[in-house]
Amino acid sequence: MANEKLSLALQGLANIEDELEACDKKVQNYRLSVLQPVYNKRNALIQDVPDFWKIVLTQHQDFADYIQVEDFKYVENISSIEIDWESIDEFQITFNFQGIEDDFPKQKVCKKFKLEYDVDKVYNPNKLKPEELEDMEEFGYWTSEPCAIQWPASYNGFNPAKIMDKSSAIGKKNYRKGMKSFFGWFKWTGLKIGKEFPNGQDLATLFTDDIYPHCLKYYTQAHRDLEDERDGTDSEVDDEEEPAFEIPEEVDEEEEEEEQEPASKKVKKG
Repeated sequence: MANEKLSLALQGLANIEDELEACDKKVQNYRLSVLQPVYNKRNALIQDVPDFWKIVLTQHQDFADYIQVEDFKYVENISSIEIDWESIDEFQITFNFQGIEDDFPKQKVCKKFKLEYDVDKVYNPNKLKPEELEDMEEFGYWTSEPCAIQWPASYNGFNPAKIMDKSSAIGKKNYRKGMKSFFGWFKWTGLKIGKEFPNGQDLATLFTDDIYPHCLKYYTQAHRDLEDERDGTDSEVDDEEEPAFEIPEEVDEEEEEEEQEPASKKVKKG
């Protein structure tokens, strides 16, 4: 009888836990529904701030860890970033690129993400540890649809779509380089472990959980740092061009004569 009551109590507690998780999900979805129109207002105002996203992204240290140095030229070309949530389990990030003449076309790119729980969809699960698969099945993992984006012409040498021979050493090297670029992330699916952009899920959540919601804070901080750098540079230039005026110390006449004597001894007599 006692065991039966214990079993029922434990089952009841498990059911309560499920209810709490469902409540938490409702709260998070409600929060997003309230935030979305506010974010939309902010997006409209950001359009009137020159180089807003250029400053935020190029000065964000964590973002820099996910892309290659040569990518920054094109990151600086992003004129707007918008995130729209269908729910806490589904969202899309929209990027607007201004374009660079004869290299990179102006374009709008939308990348969609969805939380998945079925680990059987992963193409190569053997690359993951058993505990990692268990966590993915229990808590879910982000997946994404590959989206069409036109790569810069300067990337033709390692654009995966343009590499015809992926089996040669140079072909493999260029393919890996291309998949690690920021543009490789737009092809990321979350299902091809070790075969696509590394840490694609982490970059996506960096946008949703940090960069996008706190972009104004990062802009203000980065703008202040840039101003301080400029002020520091100007100060150094001023110091070099206009040496500080120093008041000479008074020298005792006897001391001056003593200092001059050794110099006179060094003069060679003819």
